[in-house]
Amino acid sequence: AIAAVLPLKWFSVPQCWRFETTQRGRKREHYQWNMDLIGVRGVVAEVELLSAIVHFFESVGLTANDVGLKVNSRKLLAAVLEAAEVAPERFAAACVIIDKLDKIGADAVEQELVSQIGLKPDSAKTVVKATAAKSLEDFAAETGLQSSPEVLELQRLFELAEDYGIGPYLRFDASVVRGLAYYTGVVFEGFDKAGVLRAICGGGRYDGLLQLYGSKKE
Repeated sequence: AIAAVLPLKWFSVPQCWRFETTQRGRKREHYQWNMDLIGVRGVVAEVELLSAIVHFFESVGLTANDVGLKVNSRKLLAAVLEAAEVAPERFAAACVIIDKLDKIGADAVEQELVSQIGLKPDSAKTVVKATAAKSLEDFAAETGLQSSPEVLELQRLFELAEDYGIGPYLRFDASVVRGLAYYTGVVFEGFDKAGVLRAICGGGRYDGLLQLYGSKKE
């Protein structure tokens, strides 16, 4: 009974290969530090992983002046897209488009949301504008989600981060959605504050992924 040993925590540093076109900063072969935490429903799991990342930063001499962690939740975006009448089965595709915001710009993202997802132009503009919010409070006010469970959950994460002593590293960024379809909740990306590098790490919650490999459905 796997439930008897939960939560389950592990890490690995495997040699990996990408099945995609190589590009600057993303070569075919690489080594990757993985951390997984299984069996924790609340955001304390995410905070523990974020804390481990900060510990690594500090162990190699980096501080909150050098690097940071952008944090968002796909649940927030799901609530906004639901209000824009995006069908649930189109949610993952919409996330992939929004994830390209830094690469192709707001206008192009709006056009793709209209042409590929079927949003009305005004709704597409509202979604893109919401991703530009500078704080969780601004995002909640822009979208009308002030007391929603999605906002309260992320507020709790930032409160816990302060308790863990990693608050100065964290920054809310509504444009971070991560391109992979399996993320279901909190997502994050590490970045250098000089703005020179690509994302230096990333991850998020992926409830339900183990069901693809035989785990019991809840």
